[in-house]
Amino acid sequence: MSTSRLMPPQRRLAEWLSLAAVLLCGALISVYFAWSEQERAEASEAARMGAQARIVDDNLRRQFAGLRSALDSVRASATALAPGCRAGCVDIELSVLRRALPGVRALLVVDRDGKVLERDDGDDARQVDFRAASRSLAGMRDPERVYLDLPAQAMPEIFDVRLAMPLPASVGGAVVAVLSPDYFDTIMHSVLYAPDMHCVLTEEGGRRILFVPRLTKTSFLASVSSNSFFSRHIHGGKLTTVMQGRSLDSHDERMIVQRSVLPAVTGLDRTLVVGISRNHAELLRTSQRLSYAYAIAWLVLALASVAVLLMVQRRRSALQEWAEQRQAERAADAERIEMALDGAGLGLWECEVPGKRVMLDARGAAMLGYTVEQANSDPDFMQGVHPDDRTQVEQCFARHLTGQLTAFEVEYRQRHANGSWVWIHSRGKVVKRGPDGYPRRLGGTRQDISARKQAEAKIEHLAFYDTLTSLPNRRLLQDRVTRALVKSERHRRSGAILFIDLDNFKNLNDTLGHDMGDRLQQQVALRLTAVTRDADSVARLGGDEFIILLEDLDNFGGTPGERAGLVADKVLTSVSAAYFIEGHEVHITPSVGITLFDGQARSTEELLKQADLAMYDAKSAGRNTFRFFAPILQVSLDEQARLENDLREAVRRQELLLYFQPIVDEAGNTICAEALVRWRHPERGLLGPAEFIPVAEKSGLILGIGQWVMEQACDQLASWSLAGHALRVAVNVSARQFRQDDFVDQVLHALRRNRVDPRHLKLELTESILLHDVDEVIAKMAVLKAHGICFALDDFGTGCSSLSYLQRLPFDQLKIDKSFVHDMLGSQNAATIVCAIIGLAASLGMDVVAEGVESEQQREFLATSGCDQYQGYLIGKPMTAEQLALRWLPELDSRPQ
Repeated sequence: MSTSRLMPPQRRLAEWLSLAAVLLCGALISVYFAWSEQERAEASEAARMGAQARIVDDNLRRQFAGLRSALDSVRASATALAPGCRAGCVDIELSVLRRALPGVRALLVVDRDGKVLERDDGDDARQVDFRAASRSLAGMRDPERVYLDLPAQAMPEIFDVRLAMPLPASVGGAVVAVLSPDYFDTIMHSVLYAPDMHCVLTEEGGRRILFVPRLTKTSFLASVSSNSFFSRHIHGGKLTTVMQGRSLDSHDERMIVQRSVLPAVTGLDRTLVVGISRNHAELLRTSQRLSYAYAIAWLVLALASVAVLLMVQRRRSALQEWAEQRQAERAADAERIEMALDGAGLGLWECEVPGKRVMLDARGAAMLGYTVEQANSDPDFMQGVHPDDRTQVEQCFARHLTGQLTAFEVEYRQRHANGSWVWIHSRGKVVKRGPDGYPRRLGGTRQDISARKQAEAKIEHLAFYDTLTSLPNRRLLQDRVTRALVKSERHRRSGAILFIDLDNFKNLNDTLGHDMGDRLQQQVALRLTAVTRDADSVARLGGDEFIILLEDLDNFGGTPGERAGLVADKVLTSVSAAYFIEGHEVHITPSVGITLFDGQARSTEELLKQADLAMYDAKSAGRNTFRFFAPILQVSLDEQARLENDLREAVRRQELLLYFQPIVDEAGNTICAEALVRWRHPERGLLGPAEFIPVAEKSGLILGIGQWVMEQACDQLASWSLAGHALRVAVNVSARQFRQDDFVDQVLHALRRNRVDPRHLKLELTESILLHDVDEVIAKMAVLKAHGICFALDDFGTGCSSLSYLQRLPFDQLKIDKSFVHDMLGSQNAATIVCAIIGLAASLGMDVVAEGVESEQQREFLATSGCDQYQGYLIGKPMTAEQLALRWLPELDSRPQ
């Protein structure tokens, strides 16, 4: 590859590296500025809090100086005056001094035993207890020192701080000032300039005198821990310290400045420590905002720089691509001219036999994506041949050189410049021999046959693999099952076939579309492949049916049936898990049928049929389960098949009969008869519809049977009309029959052919008709309704149709299902449903017919609830037209219904 083609990538890399270096420098500078700003903010805040601590230090010095002066004055008076004059004089002085000193609750003079000699408490009802004072008087030896007693609780939630100066030793006792801790509160609050600041005053022993703002009512009595800020300050030995860490009181990260107030300054007997702290995050908030600003500015700059560089590079690449395209077009024109002149589209090659060095022309080199120089620069031609094909090429080459083959012809794969493999068809022969007759040079042609190979592979794939899931199709599956059966019979090995069908897959296709269904099947195929071994086969028969072929089940623990059951469990778990397709969460369950084979002679069709029967048994068991094939399933299937064949013959031999069941009103008058089909089976006798209608529905015979019932009902209506009986006949219409495109024409043709008044015909539809294309149902009903035919909704309440359809569909009558009528006397829920249906029909202007009325109590309950039409064994069982005429028709008149 030339240097000109290497330069653009190198240049692009250099540009990106340069931009990255610039952006990195900018990021480092931004970080440095942000760090510097944070350091400056911390230093500035530490200096400011230190100044506030000094203010507290100065205020405490002045406060304690005033207190010391007052105590000294009281002490002088108490010492100098005579005992007889002390009470009055000292009393006055105590009162004056107490009033002059804010925050002093009481001034007292006590003797050496702690007994109060003189005191001034003002109007404060709280009394100070000095019974334990004598224990501390003994330690007051310095007459010039003010002794600070620790805070003590005077009353619940009220605490005192005591300052005392000893009287001369000749007199004994002390002068005591009782302070409230709030005495220092004003001083402490004055230095708090931020809501997150705390200020604490602690004596050198570790007991707090005041904490502002007060966290709890007794927070100033708490002792500090050994690892607190205070302990580190005391042990540090410095006058002022700045610390940072997590506070044990507020449990947040704080910066604290502590300053020792020495006894030499305050005149006290101990050192006090003033601590002022701030929440570290709050004091750095401004610097953090500046850091965010730096970061945003850097990000904007980086994005803008990247966008500009991309735009520049794309423009340069477009220009370069245009130039290369023009060059390629010129080369392609030249190549087309050369190929046209050549006329064959073949590349030429020559091979020097002693070194087996192969030389290609331009066309031969182009097949591999090289120039002539590049293609001929490698002295070992075989290095570019696929390893699996080298032996074949060398053998063919050797056989031609030895004369075993008249020509050298072979197909092999050779490495392309882009790394892929190209199929080459090479032909040649010896074109030069030496004096000894040994070949010296070979020449020939080569052709790229990759497209042909791909087409052959595609044809093979289409013939044996499913186009949607790429799984083996039915053809390849049958071949694999046949081989598995031969292997099983030969080696007495057990295997199994799992027939998998997706439950309610049609509903998913109808609701989400076939594209979604196809994608779901692709994911199901992947999951089935994941739960099977490499030696097993997963195939798709078509639609939503899959097959898993398990071989050599004897090599694992347990019986072959247990092993197959474990695989079926995996299939159920994997396939039942949720699918996420194009933003939809889809759920589907499988039903699995299993049949085993163990070396006995069986056919592929027989095994697949048995697995299919077991699958339908799994569906009957509730779906999302698996079942093994049992011979009884085959018996049941054979029985259904015989019944279907007999039913086909029954239609042809006219074995079907039409029975009628009367429907009466509240007065007992017959107003309608429901046409019910029966089958007089030549062997099993008279069969009811429940025994053969499901088979007719499944096989499609219901269409012919339904049309026959319609014709027979109209013919019977015509007979009754000629006899002067205006009786209405109700005919049940299946959903499949109603959905026929020519259903309306069939009904009208039957009425016209038998000359029947359409008002005497009633069509009974079930709610299953409403599950598909409601608009088409409404259109057909409207046409028939216009001719005078009325409609009844049969088995109302047992389906799943929406009530919104009920108000759109032109029904004239609702029929209460016999299950509700049967249970309504013993079940409150059933009775409520019956009453609700009657009320709903009345509000919609429809008639109501109760089916399955078998007792007088049921009829009375229905009559009381508002139902006025009844059908059931209490009224009359289904009977032939002749029986109905003998028993009921004499009671009828010819009034139009």
